[in-house]
Amino acid sequence: MNPRRHQNDTKTFEELTFEEQVLAMNMNALQFRKQLKAHLRRADKEGRSRHDVLVTRLTLLRNILDDYADQVKEPISSVQVRKRSEPRSPSGGTL
Repeated sequence: MNPRRHQNDTKTFEELTFEEQVLAMNMNALQFRKQLKAHLRRADKEGRSRHDVLVTRLTLLRNILDDYADQVKEPISSVQVRKRSEPRSPSGGTL
């Protein structure tokens, strides 16, 4: 399979700069959020369990992230996550 799926793609993910990879991963995360919302709406329409759908998706994400958890000194649940409404300082941290 060709890793350059779209005609306008000129680089594979590996060929992107670090900053370009960050942007691509952020876009993927935002797309996943939209897909999950649509998936939950579909589950509701089809009478499926939202709980089961969420557990399945969370398990997927947990499996992906668990591969790297040992590289983090503190548990992910204790990492401070900035809320969307919190402003950022010029140095990049929250105010």
